[in-house]
Amino acid sequence: MHTLVTAAAAVGRNKTAILRAIQAGKIPVSRAENGEMLIEPVDLHRVYPPLRTNDTPQNRVYQSHPLLTPSAG
Repeated sequence: MHTLVTAAAAVGRNKTAILRAIQAGKIPVSRAENGEMLIEPVDLHRVYPPLRTNDTPQNRVYQSHPLLTPSAG
């Protein structure tokens, strides 16, 4: 289950965008005992696609093309 904060982080949106979707009835929520909103990931991702973590720049590997690499020689 996501909280409002973790839901926003999971889809790369801000809390206001998630809250608007909840208020519009696009994302159902339940409440924890402390009153905090709880969001099922499947409901969240019906509206907003998950972030693609393998596309982050720090995870990309760049290699030089073998024909463009100067040879020692």
